[in-house]
Amino acid sequence: MSKTRADEILDYAEREIRKNGFDGVSFRDIASAIGVKSASVHYHFPTKADLGAEVTKRYAESFIDGLGSPTDPSESAASRIGRLADAYIGSYRVESSTCLCAVLGSVVSHLPDETSNEVRTFYDRLGAWSATALEGSTTVLTPNLLISLLQGAMVLSLATSSEDPLLEARAHAVSLVS
Repeated sequence: MSKTRADEILDYAEREIRKNGFDGVSFRDIASAIGVKSASVHYHFPTKADLGAEVTKRYAESFIDGLGSPTDPSESAASRIGRLADAYIGSYRVESSTCLCAVLGSVVSHLPDETSNEVRTFYDRLGAWSATALEGSTTVLTPNLLISLLQGAMVLSLATSSEDPLLEARAHAVSLVS
């Protein structure tokens, strides 16, 4: 299946936001990068708020759906938490960039409402997934603590240009879940 023009726009916008933040991408840059006129970008996404919301929604669906079931009876809570950590590691490995919602979450109060609402929805869904994944385990980790550990490790990995903080966070999170 070939990508639609909207998919190309979203792909480019996601890469740029992950590397340069929400303000680091413009419709003109997107148009130039994918070889269309700016009006074509506006046709698919009338405003930057619309673009930001759709990029975030698409990312959230892919990230959360990619985690799989938080209740698979054939695996342990530690395995599920390992999958969550692996998703963060995978995000870092995409051009040494960060989780899209980590970037946007740090500036959520400065985003258009449509975009900030999608960022909050991502964290609500991720928290619910984590809570379910941790059910039945004995751990000091709460969903917020787990997500904070992984988000912080992501920032440290970016700042140090090393995935070691993420790998350490994964190892510790998994070891704390039984």
